[in-house]
Amino acid sequence: MSRRSQIIAFCILAAAVIAIVAGSGVAAGKSPAGGAGPSPLFASPSASPSPSPSPTKPPLRKPTKTKPFRVYFGGDSLAGLPGILFARRGSRTRLMKVHTDYQVSSRLTYPRPVNWPVRLPAQMKARHPEIGVFMTGANDLGMPMIVKGKFTMYPQSAWLKEYERRAERLMLVMLKRGVVRVYWVGLPVMPKKNQTNQAKRLNKLFASAAAKHSKVVYVDSFDLLATKKGGFIASFRSGDGIHFSSKGAWRIANAVWAAMKRDWSPTR
Repeated sequence: MSRRSQIIAFCILAAAVIAIVAGSGVAAGKSPAGGAGPSPLFASPSASPSPSPSPTKPPLRKPTKTKPFRVYFGGDSLAGLPGILFARRGSRTRLMKVHTDYQVSSRLTYPRPVNWPVRLPAQMKARHPEIGVFMTGANDLGMPMIVKGKFTMYPQSAWLKEYERRAERLMLVMLKRGVVRVYWVGLPVMPKKNQTNQAKRLNKLFASAAAKHSKVVYVDSFDLLATKKGGFIASFRSGDGIHFSSKGAWRIANAVWAAMKRDWSPTR
C-alpha cells in the first residue's frame, strides 16, 4: 500500500472512531444471528486472555458417515474458495457438514464491513460447530489500527501486539462456544515483496497466538503455495494475484483436511 493510500485509510479510520464515540458504531447493534446487546470492538482486556495451556493436544474423535464433523469455515474472501472446496470434499466423503462464512473485505484492523467479535459468537450459537476453521489477514496488510484510543501503524510494536491479541480473541470465541479444535490458516505468499514480508510477519503472530492454546492448530499456507525459495507461483492464484485459483484453493482445503486427520488419527 502506498503512503498516500495509508494516509487516506488513516483518515477514514479517524472518522469511524468519531462515529463510534457518538454512538453509531458497529458494536452497538445486534449480532446477525440473533445475539443482541453491545459488543466491544476488540476491547483490550484487563488481564491475560487465558492461562497457558497444556502442551499436550487433546484427542479428537474420528468422524463417521453417521456422525460427521460439524465444521465452520470462515474468514475473509481468501477463505471463500478453499472453504467451498473443503465443503465439497466433506459432502463427498460424508465425514463433514461444513458451513462456509467468508466475508468480503473483512479484516481484524477495522470492524467494517464485518465486526468479527460480534459476528463470530452469533455464528457459533446458530451453527454449533465442533470444528472451527478461520483464514483472514489479506485486508490488514499495512492498515492502521486504533489501540486504546490511539492510532498506530504497522509495524509498530503496539500494532503487532494488538493484532495478535485480536486473532487470539477470535480463537477463544470459538473454543468457549463448543468448538473442540480450531484450525487457523496463515497467509500465502503475495505477488509483491513488501506484501509478502508483511504476510510473513502476520503469520508469526497467528502462529504465536495458536501456540498458546492446545486446541488451536496453525495451518501454514505460505510454503504450500510458494516456490522452494519463497517465490510467487501464478498458477495457484486468480487473475488479481491475491485470490486463489481452483488449484491453489484445493491445496489449502486438502492441507486443512490433512491437519484434521492427523488429529483424529494421531501417530502412535
